Order: sequence, then structure tokens, then C-alpha cells
Amino acid sequence: MAGEVAVVTGADRGIGRACALAFAAREMPVICVGRWREPLVETAEMVGERATAVVAHLGSERGPDKVRLAAALGGQVRALVHAAAVQSVGSLEEIDRMEFDELLDINLGGPLFLTQALLSHFADGAGVVFVGSLAAVRGRPGCAAYAASKAALHGLTVNLAAELAPRVRVNCVDPGVVEGEELDLEREARPGGRLAQPEDVAASIVHLALDASHCTGVIMPVDGGYTAR
Repeated sequence: MAGEVAVVTGADRGIGRACALAFAAREMPVICVGRWREPLVETAEMVGERATAVVAHLGSERGPDKVRLAAALGGQVRALVHAAAVQSVGSLEEIDRMEFDELLDINLGGPLFLTQALLSHFADGAGVVFVGSLAAVRGRPGCAAYAASKAALHGLTVNLAAELAPRVRVNCVDPGVVEGEELDLEREARPGGRLAQPEDVAASIVHLALDASHCTGVIMPVDGGYTAR
């Protein structure tokens, strides 16, 4: 994969960090993107010499351009994983416009506009993977705004898959409860007797991004069987 890179957002923690490490284990250079410099540098140090750290807020207008410039220097983008997100729990009475706008800017606008910014940098057969949530399909009180932002990713996934085929594949992974990232309302769901680790989700993401060459427009639950119960 000489001259090809993986771009991972939300790489400063959790699933994003696990994805960065998984791509590095496949001997791919990784552009690690995150809002918070200190944990992002920690991820880059864990990845090693294959890492490039880019501090960017992908809910802002300039964020995607910063990543695009880094990709232009790194090579063609073989994989883009968008794990950056904000979570929010609150009843309908508690939702305010500013909070909702932030959810949409980061959870939906970030994936859309970063994919747009990287259009001319994707390698043929590149894999884009968005990180959704089971909250998009399993209703829970207090999750309306957050779940709506993640459900919108499903629509973005299938429509971009149709628009960008056959050059770029676009899929989405819906994690269940992940250690260190779960919403308070999801703590009771422990399929298989344990919470998933970020590495469990990263394995599926990397497979969709690099190996699943005939998969596009797929919404894949990675939930330990929770939706089957």
C-alpha cells in the first residue's frame, strides 16, 4: 500500500484510537485527527512513525480543509473512518437549539464535509466507514437528538454509496455498548456478558474499509448480538 494512507477522525480516544492502531498494524500510514491535542499526541505516539497528528474541529468550516491538506501531503486515501462524535442525553424538554446544532455539525456535517473535502484524494476502491450507533434504530428515552444525528448517518451512507460507486465504497458501523464510550442509558445492555472493547469495533471497521471489496451501502451492527435478542 505504498503511497496510500488511512484517515481516522476521533483518533484521540476510544474507537478512533483503536482504528488508528489497527491500520498501523496493517503497515499503513495513518492521519490521526482529533479535537484535543494532548490525547491525540498520545495516539500518535502509540501508532509510532506511521502517524501524522492533525488537530481539527470537524464541526467547523475549516476543519475538513486541515485534514485535506494533510492527506495531500501523505498520499492517496485508501480508508477514511469517521469516529468523531459528540454524545448527548436529555429529555425532549431539555433539548436546546445550540446543543442540537452542535450534534448535527459534528455527527452529520463532519462526515459529509470531510468526505467531500477528500473526494479528489481517494484511491480507486477506497473504503469510507462512518461510526453510527444502535441508538439510531433502538429507541430509548432521552436519546432523541443524539439518535436523530446518528440515524441521519444511515441516509448519508446509502446515498453516498450510490453516488460514489464504483470508485469509493461507503459503509456504516453501528456499535452497541463500548467500554468507555457508552451513554448512561445504555449501561444495562451488556450482550455476551461484557461491554465491547474499542478494538472489537475497530476490527469490523478495518475489515469494511480495506477487505470487504464488494460491500457498500451496508449498515452493520457490531453489538455482540444485542439486536438479535
